Amino acid sequence: MENSTGTTLPEVTLLADARGERPENAVGIGAFWYEPEIWSLGLSPAARVLYASLCSYLAHGQINRKDLRATLGESADGEIASAIDTLVRHNLLEPEESSTRSNTPSGYKVRSVKEFE
Repeated sequence: MENSTGTTLPEVTLLADARGERPENAVGIGAFWYEPEIWSLGLSPAARVLYASLCSYLAHGQINRKDLRATLGESADGEIASAIDTLVRHNLLEPEESSTRSNTPSGYKVRSVKEFE
C-alpha cells in the first residue's frame, strides 16, 4: 500500500498504545476501547473510522493490510493511506522508526484524541 509520499507500507503494521489510561467514557470492552470524542473531531469519516478501528487492534499490537481494507469497506489502498496520513497530520498517530528497505514506518503509536491538532 502506498501513502502520499509514494512509499510502500508493510503488509503488517505494528501498533503501540500511547493514549494513556482508559477514560470513564471509553467505548469498548476490556483492552479493546476507543475515545468516543473521535466522532466529533474535524476529520473525514474514513479517518474517524480508521482511528476507532486501530484502537480496537491495539491489544493485538498489529493490524494487517487485509484488516485495514475491511475496516474501510474494501477501500482502495490510496484512500487508506490518505486516512493514515490525516491521522498522522493531526497528531493522532505517531510513526515509529522506519525499519524497512522502503523507508516506511514499521508501525504507529496511537495517541489520545486529546492530542488532536
